[in-house]
Amino acid sequence: MKRRWRLVLLMVVVALAVPATMRAVTVHRKTTGKLDHGTVFTQTSGQITVKPGELFSVEVPAYRLAGDVWSMAAPAPDPAVAKAAGDEYVHNFDVRDLFDFGEIGNTGSGGRYYFTFRAQNPGRTTMTVHIAYRDELGGDWPGGPDQIKRQFTVDVSSDAPR
Repeated sequence: MKRRWRLVLLMVVVALAVPATMRAVTVHRKTTGKLDHGTVFTQTSGQITVKPGELFSVEVPAYRLAGDVWSMAAPAPDPAVAKAAGDEYVHNFDVRDLFDFGEIGNTGSGGRYYFTFRAQNPGRTTMTVHIAYRDELGGDWPGGPDQIKRQFTVDVSSDAPR
């Protein structure tokens, strides 16, 4: 009889552990991203100084459920100074996501956009990221203009600190 209870207990533990493990793997995959982001800059605007050849990213928070889809605004940065290496959206994860209130990252925890570049030759260029539909509509949005548009000046210099 003891052996039967041990077997039942073992089956219950396995039945609980397998879904928990699968959930952890899913969360990790959805919150990690596929790109190497290099040095990540999170400020809302300003100066970025990098060395030639350095991989770097501009990170902006987003709430996609509300339509916060960031993109690069025209004009694009000078590719001779900073060449685009990709961009991606990476989900956040918080306690709301544990209880399956929608798909992971879409329930209010939001996520982050990364715009990744490889510094090329010494020089200076400007890049602007924005939420296009809000920016094009104009007007005031909650949180002010830094919530819909961010501008960065990128200096590629051999003398950059690192």
